[in-house]
Amino acid sequence: MAALRFTDLQSRLTAFLDVTSLTLDEFQQLVPPFEAAFQAHMAAWRLDGQPRTARRCMVYQHCPFATLEERLFFLLTSLKTSALQGGHGRLVGMGQSKAPQWMHGRLPILLAALRALGDAPGRRASPSAGVPPCAPDGTARRIVRPQDPPEQAACERGKQKDHTGKYVLLVNALLTILFLSATYAGRVHDKPIADATPYPLPAGSGLLQDLGFLAFTLPQVEILMPTKEPRGQELPWEEQLANQALHQRRLRIEHVNSSVQRCRIVKDRIRLWTEGVRDLVMELCCALHHFCVRLTPWQPRI
Repeated sequence: MAALRFTDLQSRLTAFLDVTSLTLDEFQQLVPPFEAAFQAHMAAWRLDGQPRTARRCMVYQHCPFATLEERLFFLLTSLKTSALQGGHGRLVGMGQSKAPQWMHGRLPILLAALRALGDAPGRRASPSAGVPPCAPDGTARRIVRPQDPPEQAACERGKQKDHTGKYVLLVNALLTILFLSATYAGRVHDKPIADATPYPLPAGSGLLQDLGFLAFTLPQVEILMPTKEPRGQELPWEEQLANQALHQRRLRIEHVNSSVQRCRIVKDRIRLWTEGVRDLVMELCCALHHFCVRLTPWQPRI
């Protein structure tokens, strides 16, 4: 079985992008903050998640990741390919038990590095002046069916005939995720999530919503929403055109969702069970979207 190594793929730019979701230049710019976050984390914690005592962190002789580039490469390929942990471990020369330990213990380090760069999405309300029109959207992510019957019923989503977790993203005109909500069970509708979400919007800003947020309002915020078609009737042509124009303005949030889902771990069924890791993975993939957009700005506006 061929090994999946940074040293083997760094000269194959297309293949490198395919397995990491980053270009080689973007990867190299992420290495220094990852190194700083890695050293700070390993000075206080061991690989198994226990606090470090007397023995300092060191690279042992047969470590599968002798360099920081290999460690970062392993994390990015885990997020991008969403491979089975046993198979992914074999590709990098480690057993099945070690692969999830390396992944779960190092994902917070990657998130800390992206936070240090200012690329992590907002998780708390922090209003700021001059916010351009924003668009909220609910996004669902497939999960393994829970074993607990009440949790199973809460996560079951009949529309998709699957079990999901759900988030609400708030995206602005610059394709930046201003806010990422907490994780909710898949059966919860967009409107209740929005009601419980402290949107960081100042007075006088605009909110471009779809009909999933019908009846949701914010004080001193202009709500722009398509007109709902009456049952058994058709909308007048003028209102249909207005709905199409609003849809075109909101379309960019779907581009953001697609960019976040370049990491297959949030597109395919997530198979991680550790408490809090699903929310961490979603925040991490949103931060990678910010990182790429910041280095290669997109010009379209909402």
